[in-house]
Amino acid sequence: MYLAWFDDHPKKDLRFKIIEAIDAYEYRFGERPNVVLVNESQTSEPVEGVNVVVRPYIRQHYFWVGIEKVIDKAA
Repeated sequence: MYLAWFDDHPKKDLRFKIIEAIDAYEYRFGERPNVVLVNESQTSEPVEGVNVVVRPYIRQHYFWVGIEKVIDKAA
């Protein structure tokens, strides 16, 4: 399940926007997400415990926050 978060405030740091989106996800769903999808024009420093992934199909200023299942290929 993903939460779409929009923030185009020009004075906010991108990392802060991502942290706010993560907090909103935790508040709404009661668990910490492990991935945030962002537009390819928006690069960010990693956020502890959350993988920031660049995708060309994500619109600028949108942040898709969610949980992706990790598949263990060794099993």
